[in-house]
Amino acid sequence: MKSASTFFIYLGMTLGLSSSVMGADESLPLNIQVRSDVDQPFKGFGKEPLREHGKVYAIAAVSEARGDESLIMPIDETLLLTHLSNELAKRGFRPATAAEPAEIVLTVLCGRGYLRNPYLDDVNMDETTNPPTLTYVGLPTSLMRQKTHRFEEKLQAAQSEKLFIRVTAWANPDTQPEPKPGKKKKPKLLWKTTIVTDDPANRDLNQFMEKMLAAGSEFFDRKITTEEVLITTDLPVGNVQLGDAKEVPEDDQVK
Repeated sequence: MKSASTFFIYLGMTLGLSSSVMGADESLPLNIQVRSDVDQPFKGFGKEPLREHGKVYAIAAVSEARGDESLIMPIDETLLLTHLSNELAKRGFRPATAAEPAEIVLTVLCGRGYLRNPYLDDVNMDETTNPPTLTYVGLPTSLMRQKTHRFEEKLQAAQSEKLFIRVTAWANPDTQPEPKPGKKKKPKLLWKTTIVTDDPANRDLNQFMEKMLAAGSEFFDRKITTEEVLITTDLPVGNVQLGDAKEVPEDDQVK
């Protein structure tokens, strides 16, 4: 009979978990918030009606936002463009060709940081006072918003640091009218969609970008009338693979 202190270790054990989700409970969902807006220039006494913009696109740039803290892993730009192209195709967008020039030009900004809180979009904040002074613009609207379900909870959550991907669509400058003499042609923003999730200090954006883009692509070129839309999805599942067992003599055990 073998010694009771003899134990087995398993060779070939591999954990299919990255450091970004180590210790995460698989049953906990990934909460994604989407914020999306469409530019509506003023026309006459109001704004132009919403309309759908072009579907033929070119991607001009993918960049990382620079702030006090960097992403825990560099962006895999090829992976991001693959996921983004897949989602664009699902929504009826198609890449520009020589025969079909781009109608819109996309830029992508990724990173971690503190974004403007959509629940305070009608608040002017004076940070020179202690505590900061808040001045509400359109007071009746603000008061009604504060009475909605879980408003304070959502406001506080939106104030925390986020992991984000922002996709912005611009009018193709080649199709825009020439400016007046002495003036420069200005970029014309058409729409932007920002996709965020929490815990950027412990999550690798490369691991979550597919789910984030899948959640946000539904709102490309769409105006969200609420502050943000919450989408819940499953976290990536870790796998444990066990190799062959090997008996280790007592003398070789780590003390």
